[in-house]
Amino acid sequence: MIPIAYWRNRKVYTRMVGSKCKDCDAEFFPPVRICKKCGSRNMEEKEMPRSGSLLAYTKLSEPAQEFKEYAPIYLGLIRLDNGVNIISMIADADEEKLKAGARVQATVRKWAEDGKEGLVYYGYKFRVSQ
Repeated sequence: MIPIAYWRNRKVYTRMVGSKCKDCDAEFFPPVRICKKCGSRNMEEKEMPRSGSLLAYTKLSEPAQEFKEYAPIYLGLIRLDNGVNIISMIADADEEKLKAGARVQATVRKWAEDGKEGLVYYGYKFRVSQ
């Protein structure tokens, strides 16, 4: 990950800022400049809901080299409360609680770091609600 690109896009990584069409009210995450529903360019920033439902998940036992120390990694397909579907890492995963329909909540966690003295990257992950 390039540090400059990370800092320029931090709203997407930590605040989950997407976009909403002012003409047809469709919402998107990540943000888009042109509405995928009606083609309008009349878009505005929109903070996405931080809760939703787990639709499905997968477990990565052997992730890419950069993420080996974090294995296993769980990825979930999540439907946010506004109907937008996203894919996200799942934090504090307990496989017994990872079921279709489980309520999930966004949290900001460490994604990765550039060595012991390098930049630490933070972003959203989801966890099963208690």
